Amino acid sequence: MISSAIYERIRSGLAVAGITILIWLVADQNVMDEQMLSLPVRVTSDSPDRYAAFAEPPFEQTFHVTFRGRRRHLKEMAEIVDSRPYFEAVLDSTMESSTQKQTIGSREILNRVKAVAESGLKVSNVEPINAAVYIDEYETVSDVRVAPNYGELKVSAEPSPDKVAVRLPRYAAEKLRRDPVARADAQQRIIAAKQADGTFRVRVPLVIEALRELDPGLRVEIRPTEEVTISGQIQSQTQTVRKGPIQITWSVPQKVQDEFRIVPDPNVNLRPDIDVTGPKDLVEQLDPREIRAFADVFAADIEKVGTKIQRRVQFVLPPGFSIPESTPPYEVTFELEPRAATTLTEP
Repeated sequence: MISSAIYERIRSGLAVAGITILIWLVADQNVMDEQMLSLPVRVTSDSPDRYAAFAEPPFEQTFHVTFRGRRRHLKEMAEIVDSRPYFEAVLDSTMESSTQKQTIGSREILNRVKAVAESGLKVSNVEPINAAVYIDEYETVSDVRVAPNYGELKVSAEPSPDKVAVRLPRYAAEKLRRDPVARADAQQRIIAAKQADGTFRVRVPLVIEALRELDPGLRVEIRPTEEVTISGQIQSQTQTVRKGPIQITWSVPQKVQDEFRIVPDPNVNLRPDIDVTGPKDLVEQLDPREIRAFADVFAADIEKVGTKIQRRVQFVLPPGFSIPESTPPYEVTFELEPRAATTLTEP
């Protein structure tokens, strides 16, 4: 059994060891050290009336920063870097604006990153040492023409409004003035919204084509609205014309053909004209001989010898052409008679 004196010595020893380790850990965390971290940074403005951003794509700059400070602060900063997709450097009104690119020291940009400023760390080195940025004021460009893009559709329509005003940074306004157009890509929305009679009414967002190579995060305000209303009607791209005469032929099983002859009703026209719908630029050129027409005679029709048989005519048109849905079926009437001769009556 351990005596109380020995027990007290062991307990005191453990306490001293624990305190020593704790002191060592605290001291270690307060030791000065250096660590390199990579910070993705985006530049922004503190005012809605000013624009600030890096001047070159991808409009985000990664700074390789060597921090110096206490180890615990370095550890905290590393954890923050790992947890964020990017940092914002907020530029305020103390920085001069211009329509031209400006070169700013990287340390100046990092000083405006809140996480860096509050880290308690010193930046001992940073690469790159400079960065190009825009710091600019906003202005408004009026009378920007709205240009609907209907793609392959032919329509009769007008956009409302037909002109807009665009509020944007001055350097971007210079580009817009050279091409003052707001495009509305309307084709897919019109196709989705068109009525049976071809009319439509759609709202389409506006795109400023002159700004397509600029910062995608560039704040642009289109007034009075960022969407244009387009109302109108799709113009028909097809035409219906009368074609003929179209020769109707019989489709006859061999057994029926060998034993019977087909006697068409004398009032049936076996060379009718029909309505054909197709592309406007092609339908007029369609040769009636390119249209096939046939009437089926079935083996079961043998049981109807001596009676009138009515059969719908099938028309086969070249690709891209059709018979209007409103056209009533064309039918022929005939009888089967036992052959007295070997000649089959042809239509």
